Amino acid sequence: MSQVDAGPAGSQTPDGGTNSGMATYEQLLTLARSRRSIRAIDPSRPVPDEIVRKVLEVARWAPSAGNAQPWEFVVVRDDEMRKRISDLYARQLAEKRDMQEAATGRRSNVGFTGFRHSPVYVVIVGDPRVVDAYPVRTAIEKGHNHFISSLAQATVLLHLAVASLGLGSQWVSDVSSPYMSTIMKSWLGIPRQLTVYEMACIGYPAVVPPVAYRRPLEELIHDERYDADKARSAEAVKQFLVEHSLLGGLRSIHDAAGPTRR
Repeated sequence: MSQVDAGPAGSQTPDGGTNSGMATYEQLLTLARSRRSIRAIDPSRPVPDEIVRKVLEVARWAPSAGNAQPWEFVVVRDDEMRKRISDLYARQLAEKRDMQEAATGRRSNVGFTGFRHSPVYVVIVGDPRVVDAYPVRTAIEKGHNHFISSLAQATVLLHLAVASLGLGSQWVSDVSSPYMSTIMKSWLGIPRQLTVYEMACIGYPAVVPPVAYRRPLEELIHDERYDADKARSAEAVKQFLVEHSLLGGLRSIHDAAGPTRR
């Protein structure tokens, strides 16, 4: 897929012109709204290599600080290795749940294991040596932030590409923990100097969760300067988290019953 293969011809630019080969705003908005974190995967449907290549072709076009392109992708299909990784994830959940219970008095909103049935795991790996691309002061002051944000850009495009092809993906951030990343580097032969950033687990959805709440756009926009009338109180933030975030039990929405239920 080339840079201009991604969308239909004839989409309009903001000034009314036409950019041949560019996706439309409406297509992008629909894709962003329809993307879900899919935790109920149909294990009986394989994901062809061609699909994985298309997804990673999109991811590699992500913007990056200094055009340093720190990303690499380890694609894991082997049944035994995927099982080892998912079992490793499950083992480290015990301490996370202990910490959650000590801090909040509950354990139920920690740990989604539905990804274990995904036929493809993609481990996003970064090379921190790319900070040499940045100006010296930038590298010293915020080189790590630029490195991480660049990897995040590629990861977001990866998930959007998955959704655009009718598949589902789950974002597994725990692979970056010292425990998981150290062991996975050994298992997958990832060089020690590289960073395990995220893992995306890809497959065909068995259950598609409903749309999660999004804050209204007008609450988020501040024209020219921050509008103090829109500032949320501590109580408002707490209420929002309880009603709409993982803290308040979002698991009940996303951890749908099905073949991935642990």
